[in-house]
Amino acid sequence: MGVGASLSGFNSSSTIGQSPVGIISERSKKLMMLFNLKYPIFQAAPGGEELAIAVSNAGAMGAIQLSWASPEEAYKMVTRINAATKGSFYVNYILNFKPESLDKALEAGASIVEFSWGMPNQTIVSKIRSSNAKFGIQVASKNSAKSALDLGADFLIAQGIEAGGHVQAISTLYNTLPEILEVAKNIPVLASGGIATGHDIRTAINTGASGAVLGTRFIATKESNIHDEYKNSLIQAGENSTVFTNCFNKGWSAQHRVLKNKTFQMWEAVGCPLPGYRPGENDIIATTRDGVKVERYSIRSPAKGFQGQLTELAMYAGDGVNKIKDLPTVNELIQRLWNEYENK
Repeated sequence: MGVGASLSGFNSSSTIGQSPVGIISERSKKLMMLFNLKYPIFQAAPGGEELAIAVSNAGAMGAIQLSWASPEEAYKMVTRINAATKGSFYVNYILNFKPESLDKALEAGASIVEFSWGMPNQTIVSKIRSSNAKFGIQVASKNSAKSALDLGADFLIAQGIEAGGHVQAISTLYNTLPEILEVAKNIPVLASGGIATGHDIRTAINTGASGAVLGTRFIATKESNIHDEYKNSLIQAGENSTVFTNCFNKGWSAQHRVLKNKTFQMWEAVGCPLPGYRPGENDIIATTRDGVKVERYSIRSPAKGFQGQLTELAMYAGDGVNKIKDLPTVNELIQRLWNEYENK
Protein backbone atom coordinates (compact mmCIF):
# COMPACT_ATOMS: atom_id res chain seq x y z
CA MET A 1 0.00 0.00 0.00
CA GLY A 2 1.45 3.33 -0.94
CA VAL A 3 1.16 6.52 1.08
CA GLY A 4 1.99 9.43 -1.15
CA ALA A 5 0.60 12.69 -2.45
CA SER A 6 -2.30 12.58 -4.87
CA LEU A 7 -5.44 14.61 -5.32
CA SER A 8 -6.66 12.72 -8.36
CA GLY A 9 -10.11 11.23 -8.52
CA PHE A 10 -12.25 14.26 -7.79
CA ASN A 11 -15.18 14.93 -10.08
CA SER A 12 -13.63 16.07 -13.32
CA SER A 13 -16.24 18.83 -13.68
CA SER A 14 -14.72 20.66 -10.70
CA THR A 15 -11.36 22.23 -10.09
CA ILE A 16 -9.38 20.29 -7.48
CA GLY A 17 -10.15 21.84 -4.13
CA GLN A 18 -13.39 23.34 -5.35
CA SER A 19 -16.87 22.05 -6.06
CA PRO A 20 -20.20 23.54 -7.15
CA VAL A 21 -21.09 24.03 -3.47
CA GLY A 22 -17.85 25.46 -2.17
CA ILE A 23 -14.22 24.78 -1.41
CA ILE A 24 -12.66 21.57 -0.21
CA SER A 25 -10.88 22.64 2.94
CA GLU A 26 -7.14 22.72 3.27
CA ARG A 27 -7.59 20.23 6.12
CA SER A 28 -9.26 17.77 3.72
CA LYS A 29 -6.56 18.20 1.12
CA LYS A 30 -3.89 17.57 3.75
CA LEU A 31 -5.63 14.36 4.81
CA MET A 32 -5.92 13.16 1.22
CA MET A 33 -2.29 13.90 0.46
CA LEU A 34 -1.14 12.25 3.68
CA PHE A 35 -2.82 8.96 2.77
CA ASN A 36 -2.96 9.10 -1.03
CA LEU A 37 -6.76 9.29 -1.10
CA LYS A 38 -9.10 10.41 -3.83
CA TYR A 39 -11.84 11.20 -1.31
CA PRO A 40 -11.79 12.34 2.34
CA ILE A 41 -13.81 9.28 3.31
CA PHE A 42 -12.82 6.52 5.75
CA GLN A 43 -14.55 3.19 6.25
CA ALA A 44 -15.09 2.08 9.85
CA ALA A 45 -13.35 -1.20 10.63
CA PRO A 46 -16.15 -3.85 10.49
CA GLY A 47 -17.04 -5.44 7.16
CA GLY A 48 -14.28 -7.83 6.18
CA GLU A 49 -11.47 -8.04 3.67
CA GLU A 50 -13.51 -7.77 0.47
CA LEU A 51 -15.10 -4.55 1.69
CA ALA A 52 -11.76 -3.05 2.76
CA ILE A 53 -10.22 -3.86 -0.63
CA ALA A 54 -13.17 -2.39 -2.54
CA VAL A 55 -13.10 0.83 -0.51
CA SER A 56 -9.34 1.20 -0.97
CA ASN A 57 -9.52 0.53 -4.71
CA ALA A 58 -12.25 3.17 -5.02
CA GLY A 59 -9.96 5.84 -3.57
CA ALA A 60 -11.24 6.03 -0.01
CA MET A 61 -9.66 4.60 3.16
CA GLY A 62 -10.47 0.93 3.73
CA ALA A 63 -10.28 -0.74 7.12
CA ILE A 64 -10.08 -4.12 8.81
CA GLN A 65 -10.63 -5.13 12.41
CA LEU A 66 -7.73 -7.11 13.92
CA SER A 67 -8.52 -6.92 17.64
CA TRP A 68 -9.48 -10.59 17.84
CA ALA A 69 -7.26 -11.94 15.05
CA SER A 70 -4.39 -14.28 15.85
CA PRO A 71 -0.91 -13.12 14.74
CA GLU A 72 -1.00 -15.63 11.88
CA GLU A 73 -4.46 -14.53 10.75
CA ALA A 74 -3.46 -10.87 10.86
CA TYR A 75 -0.31 -11.49 8.83
CA LYS A 76 -2.23 -13.37 6.14
CA MET A 77 -5.03 -10.81 6.04
CA VAL A 78 -2.74 -7.81 5.65
CA THR A 79 -0.68 -9.65 3.04
CA ARG A 80 -3.78 -10.48 1.00
CA ILE A 81 -5.11 -6.92 1.13
CA ASN A 82 -1.75 -5.45 0.15
CA ALA A 83 -1.67 -7.81 -2.82
CA ALA A 84 -5.19 -6.79 -3.86
CA THR A 85 -4.96 -3.00 -3.65
CA LYS A 86 -2.52 -0.16 -4.09
CA GLY A 87 -4.92 2.05 -2.15
CA SER A 88 -4.82 2.92 1.51
CA PHE A 89 -6.27 0.96 4.40
CA TYR A 90 -5.82 0.89 8.15
CA VAL A 91 -5.89 -1.90 10.71
CA ASN A 92 -7.91 -1.28 13.86
CA TYR A 93 -7.16 -2.39 17.40
CA ILE A 94 -9.59 -1.96 20.30
CA LEU A 95 -7.32 -1.42 23.29
CA ASN A 96 -9.73 -2.97 25.76
CA PHE A 97 -8.07 -6.09 24.35
CA LYS A 98 -4.33 -6.73 24.05
CA PRO A 99 -3.18 -6.09 20.45
CA GLU A 100 -1.50 -9.47 20.19
CA SER A 101 -1.32 -9.50 16.39
CA LEU A 102 0.12 -6.01 15.92
CA ASP A 103 3.72 -7.14 15.41
CA LYS A 104 2.74 -9.56 12.64
CA ALA A 105 0.41 -7.01 11.02
CA LEU A 106 3.28 -4.51 10.85
CA GLU A 107 5.60 -7.21 9.54
CA ALA A 108 3.10 -7.96 6.78
CA GLY A 109 3.12 -4.31 5.72
CA ALA A 110 0.30 -2.59 7.58
CA SER A 111 1.25 1.06 7.18
CA ILE A 112 -1.64 2.71 9.01
CA VAL A 113 -2.90 1.63 12.44
CA GLU A 114 -5.94 3.02 14.23
CA PHE A 115 -6.70 2.55 17.92
CA SER A 116 -9.94 2.92 19.82
CA TRP A 117 -11.06 2.43 23.42
CA GLY A 118 -7.71 3.38 24.89
CA MET A 119 -4.30 4.87 24.20
CA PRO A 120 -1.32 2.91 22.87
CA ASN A 121 1.67 2.80 25.19
CA GLN A 122 5.10 4.06 24.20
CA THR A 123 6.25 0.56 23.28
CA ILE A 124 3.44 0.24 20.75
CA VAL A 125 4.09 3.71 19.36
CA SER A 126 7.80 2.88 18.97
CA LYS A 127 6.96 -0.31 17.08
CA ILE A 128 4.74 1.62 14.69
CA ARG A 129 7.37 4.30 14.07
CA SER A 130 10.10 1.69 13.61
CA SER A 131 7.95 0.16 10.87
CA ASN A 132 7.56 3.57 9.18
CA ALA A 133 3.83 3.33 9.77
CA LYS A 134 1.37 6.03 10.80
CA PHE A 135 -1.27 5.82 13.49
CA GLY A 136 -4.52 7.44 14.52
CA ILE A 137 -6.63 7.32 17.66
CA GLN A 138 -10.38 7.51 18.17
CA VAL A 139 -11.23 10.16 20.75
CA ALA A 140 -14.39 11.43 22.39
CA SER A 141 -13.40 14.64 24.18
CA LYS A 142 -10.87 17.42 24.35
CA ASN A 143 -8.99 15.56 27.08
CA SER A 144 -8.68 12.31 25.16
CA ALA A 145 -7.67 14.28 22.06
CA LYS A 146 -4.85 15.91 24.05
CA SER A 147 -3.68 12.49 25.24
CA ALA A 148 -3.63 11.19 21.68
CA LEU A 149 -1.75 14.22 20.41
CA ASP A 150 0.83 13.88 23.18
CA LEU A 151 1.55 10.40 21.83
CA GLY A 152 2.16 11.83 18.36
CA ALA A 153 -0.99 10.60 16.60
CA ASP A 154 -1.02 11.38 12.87
CA PHE A 155 -4.81 11.73 12.82
CA LEU A 156 -7.79 11.66 15.18
CA ILE A 157 -11.28 10.25 14.80
CA ALA A 158 -13.86 12.25 16.75
CA GLN A 159 -16.73 9.91 17.59
CA GLY A 160 -20.25 10.93 18.59
CA ILE A 161 -22.86 8.80 20.34
CA GLU A 162 -24.74 8.61 17.04
CA ALA A 163 -22.22 5.97 15.91
CA GLY A 164 -23.17 2.35 15.51
CA GLY A 165 -21.41 -0.55 17.20
CA HIS A 166 -19.51 -0.24 20.47
CA VAL A 167 -19.56 3.44 21.25
CA GLN A 168 -16.72 5.14 23.08
CA ALA A 169 -18.34 8.58 22.75
CA ILE A 170 -19.89 10.47 25.65
CA SER A 171 -21.67 13.20 23.72
CA THR A 172 -23.13 13.97 20.30
CA LEU A 173 -20.74 14.42 17.39
CA TYR A 174 -21.31 18.13 16.92
CA ASN A 175 -20.95 18.86 20.62
CA THR A 176 -17.64 17.00 20.64
CA LEU A 177 -16.10 17.86 17.26
CA PRO A 178 -15.45 21.61 17.84
CA GLU A 179 -13.52 21.05 21.07
CA ILE A 180 -11.41 18.33 19.47
CA LEU A 181 -10.68 20.54 16.47
CA GLU A 182 -9.62 23.30 18.84
CA VAL A 183 -6.81 21.22 20.33
CA ALA A 184 -5.91 19.26 17.16
CA LYS A 185 -4.77 22.39 15.30
CA ASN A 186 -3.02 21.06 12.15
CA ILE A 187 -3.59 17.35 12.85
CA PRO A 188 -6.38 15.89 10.68
CA VAL A 189 -9.62 15.11 12.52
CA LEU A 190 -12.29 12.85 11.03
CA ALA A 191 -15.93 12.99 12.11
CA SER A 192 -17.67 9.74 13.02
CA GLY A 193 -21.23 8.99 14.08
CA GLY A 194 -24.48 8.84 12.13
CA ILE A 195 -22.89 9.83 8.81
CA ALA A 196 -24.57 8.10 5.88
CA THR A 197 -24.79 10.51 2.94
CA GLY A 198 -22.65 12.95 1.00
CA HIS A 199 -24.66 15.75 2.58
CA ASP A 200 -23.62 14.44 6.00
CA ILE A 201 -19.99 14.40 4.87
CA ARG A 202 -20.27 18.00 3.67
CA THR A 203 -21.73 19.07 7.03
CA ALA A 204 -18.81 17.45 8.86
CA ILE A 205 -16.21 19.08 6.60
CA ASN A 206 -17.95 22.45 6.74
CA THR A 207 -17.77 22.17 10.54
CA GLY A 208 -14.00 21.80 10.30
CA ALA A 209 -13.36 18.07 10.03
CA SER A 210 -10.84 16.85 7.47
CA GLY A 211 -13.09 13.99 6.46
CA ALA A 212 -15.72 11.55 7.64
CA VAL A 213 -15.88 7.95 8.83
CA LEU A 214 -18.81 5.83 7.65
CA GLY A 215 -19.61 2.48 9.20
CA THR A 216 -23.23 1.42 8.77
CA ARG A 217 -23.43 2.81 5.23
CA PHE A 218 -20.43 0.73 4.14
CA ILE A 219 -21.58 -2.54 5.68
CA ALA A 220 -24.83 -2.10 3.75
CA THR A 221 -23.05 -2.85 0.47
CA LYS A 222 -22.66 -5.90 -1.70
CA GLU A 223 -19.03 -6.43 -0.68
CA SER A 224 -19.41 -6.46 3.10
CA ASN A 225 -19.27 -9.75 4.96
CA ILE A 226 -22.37 -9.27 7.10
CA HIS A 227 -25.31 -11.62 6.61
CA ASP A 228 -28.06 -10.75 4.13
CA GLU A 229 -30.67 -10.78 6.92
CA TYR A 230 -28.65 -8.10 8.74
CA LYS A 231 -28.30 -6.07 5.54
CA ASN A 232 -32.04 -6.29 4.91
CA SER A 233 -32.73 -5.13 8.47
CA LEU A 234 -30.56 -2.06 7.86
CA ILE A 235 -32.47 -1.22 4.68
CA GLN A 236 -35.82 -1.61 6.39
CA ALA A 237 -34.89 0.52 9.40
CA GLY A 238 -36.66 3.84 9.84
CA GLU A 239 -36.24 6.76 12.20
CA ASN A 240 -35.82 5.79 15.85
CA SER A 241 -34.83 2.24 14.86
CA THR A 242 -31.62 2.27 16.91
CA VAL A 243 -30.98 2.31 20.63
CA PHE A 244 -27.92 3.22 22.71
CA THR A 245 -27.64 0.44 25.29
CA ASN A 246 -25.55 -2.15 27.10
CA CYS A 247 -27.98 -4.97 26.28
CA PHE A 248 -25.58 -7.05 24.19
CA ASN A 249 -22.55 -7.53 26.42
CA LYS A 250 -21.50 -11.19 26.45
CA GLY A 251 -17.85 -10.87 25.49
CA TRP A 252 -17.47 -7.17 26.20
CA SER A 253 -19.46 -4.98 28.57
CA ALA A 254 -19.43 -1.78 26.53
CA GLN A 255 -22.18 0.61 25.50
CA HIS A 256 -23.29 0.18 21.90
CA ARG A 257 -25.83 1.35 19.34
CA VAL A 258 -27.88 -1.40 17.71
CA LEU A 259 -31.11 -1.93 15.86
CA LYS A 260 -33.98 -2.57 18.25
CA ASN A 261 -34.88 -6.25 17.93
CA LYS A 262 -36.61 -9.08 19.80
CA THR A 263 -33.72 -9.63 22.21
CA PHE A 264 -33.60 -5.95 23.19
CA GLN A 265 -37.39 -5.78 23.52
CA MET A 266 -37.48 -8.89 25.76
CA TRP A 267 -34.82 -7.39 28.01
CA GLU A 268 -36.28 -3.89 28.09
CA ALA A 269 -39.80 -5.18 28.79
CA VAL A 270 -38.71 -6.60 32.15
CA GLY A 271 -36.74 -3.55 33.23
CA CYS A 272 -33.27 -4.07 31.70
CA PRO A 273 -32.03 -6.53 34.37
CA LEU A 274 -28.40 -7.30 35.05
CA PRO A 275 -26.65 -10.39 33.66
CA GLY A 276 -27.92 -13.48 35.42
CA TYR A 277 -31.49 -12.19 35.48
CA ARG A 278 -32.18 -11.59 31.79
CA PRO A 279 -34.88 -13.46 29.86
CA GLY A 280 -33.54 -16.16 27.55
CA GLU A 281 -30.02 -15.55 28.76
CA ASN A 282 -28.74 -19.05 28.02
CA ASP A 283 -30.53 -19.45 24.70
CA ILE A 284 -28.37 -20.60 21.78
CA ILE A 285 -29.85 -18.58 18.95
CA ALA A 286 -27.25 -18.97 16.18
CA THR A 287 -24.16 -20.79 14.98
CA THR A 288 -21.25 -19.35 13.04
CA ARG A 289 -19.88 -20.65 9.75
CA ASP A 290 -17.44 -22.73 11.81
CA GLY A 291 -20.20 -24.18 14.00
CA VAL A 292 -19.51 -22.01 17.07
CA LYS A 293 -22.65 -21.53 19.16
CA VAL A 294 -23.77 -17.95 19.78
CA GLU A 295 -25.87 -17.10 22.83
CA ARG A 296 -28.48 -14.39 23.19
CA TYR A 297 -26.90 -11.11 24.37
CA SER A 298 -23.58 -11.94 22.68
CA ILE A 299 -21.61 -9.09 21.12
CA ARG A 300 -21.32 -11.16 17.92
CA SER A 301 -23.28 -9.83 14.96
CA PRO A 302 -24.57 -12.03 12.11
CA ALA A 303 -21.97 -12.52 9.38
CA LYS A 304 -22.07 -14.58 6.21
CA GLY A 305 -22.38 -18.26 7.00
CA PHE A 306 -24.25 -17.77 10.28
CA GLN A 307 -27.44 -19.77 10.78
CA GLY A 308 -30.28 -19.41 13.25
CA GLN A 309 -32.40 -16.57 14.63
CA LEU A 310 -30.06 -14.01 13.17
CA THR A 311 -32.13 -10.88 13.58
CA GLU A 312 -32.18 -11.54 17.34
CA LEU A 313 -28.40 -11.08 17.47
CA ALA A 314 -26.71 -7.71 17.92
CA MET A 315 -27.15 -5.75 14.68
CA TYR A 316 -24.97 -2.69 15.09
CA ALA A 317 -26.21 0.43 13.34
CA GLY A 318 -25.61 4.15 13.52
CA ASP A 319 -28.24 6.82 13.94
CA GLY A 320 -28.17 7.56 10.20
CA VAL A 321 -29.46 4.09 9.27
CA ASN A 322 -32.85 5.48 8.22
CA LYS A 323 -31.08 7.11 5.24
CA ILE A 324 -29.94 3.70 3.92
CA LYS A 325 -32.39 2.29 1.37
CA ASP A 326 -30.33 -0.01 -0.87
CA LEU A 327 -27.30 -2.28 -1.24
CA PRO A 328 -25.00 -0.73 -3.84
CA THR A 329 -21.51 -1.83 -4.74
CA VAL A 330 -18.78 0.15 -3.03
CA ASN A 331 -17.91 1.93 -6.27
CA GLU A 332 -21.52 2.94 -6.79
CA LEU A 333 -21.79 4.14 -3.21
CA ILE A 334 -18.66 6.27 -3.21
CA GLN A 335 -19.61 7.94 -6.49
CA ARG A 336 -23.06 8.66 -5.06
CA LEU A 337 -21.60 10.06 -1.85
CA TRP A 338 -19.33 12.38 -3.76
CA ASN A 339 -22.11 13.52 -6.10
CA GLU A 340 -24.22 14.28 -3.02
CA TYR A 341 -21.31 16.11 -1.46
CA GLU A 342 -20.90 18.30 -4.52
CA ASN A 343 -24.58 18.99 -5.09
CA LYS A 344 -27.11 20.48 -2.71
